[in-house]
Amino acid sequence: MEYTHLACVVRVKENKMLTRLLPEQVSRLWPIIKYAIAQSVPPISGEHPDKLNRILSSALCGKIDVWASYIKGEVNKFEGIAVTEVVYDDVTGIKNLMIYSIYSYIDEEKVKGSSYVSGLVSFAKYAKSLKCSNVIAYTQKSGIVALAKRLGGDTSFTLISFDIDKIVKKLNELS
Repeated sequence: MEYTHLACVVRVKENKMLTRLLPEQVSRLWPIIKYAIAQSVPPISGEHPDKLNRILSSALCGKIDVWASYIKGEVNKFEGIAVTEVVYDDVTGIKNLMIYSIYSYIDEEKVKGSSYVSGLVSFAKYAKSLKCSNVIAYTQKSGIVALAKRLGGDTSFTLISFDIDKIVKKLNELS
């Protein structure tokens, strides 16, 4: 793993790179990044009208990390964007690296599992350097879940999310 001043650059394959972007880079490239995040943000974020601006603010102040996957030498041509956050479980005292969202600009059918494996290796090494216990993630993609299972990941839990207004209305109708 190569480190540059405050940035993390990882060679995931011969010419493929995964780079943790600096806040200045996130700001400059925000239109490209914003699209990727909007397409891949998990349902726990809700539908707050200012959601993407809050994500940008979190990236600019270092609360979350934005990663870009690209082919070395191809300027401003990202293959994918991922957002990670170090999360603490106050109940257990466990620190984890959460992959908050991941998006591929390449047709999902063309993305090889080996690209995800290489990215996961990089995230695992980064998490270890931060003294995290686990890498955790959200996904809707069955292929990612299957890959996680093959790699020994625990996929036995399901995220259940209720929109409060809708569930209260439904429960009131049932009572």
